[in-house]
Amino acid sequence: MPSENDINRYIHIKFQEGAIDEVGINGCQVEDVLAVLINKLKSYQSGPFSCMENSLAINNLANAQYALHHRRERVENKNRP
Repeated sequence: MPSENDINRYIHIKFQEGAIDEVGINGCQVEDVLAVLINKLKSYQSGPFSCMENSLAINNLANAQYALHHRRERVENKNRP
């Protein structure tokens, strides 16, 4: 069990298990985690930790978001009558 200090230093991620339309929402999506990471890196870019590497990481994470968004659209369109 993490101590109270550790709670502020570590995160626990519970990912969605099963299709939302079948089991409901029971965790987060990969896209949710990507959005958190992008926002964190963007906050670094507006302060003293701004750098090219953060910018590259933001772009690559945004590309991952884009790919996953299109995967979701493809699957949803495939399942439509």
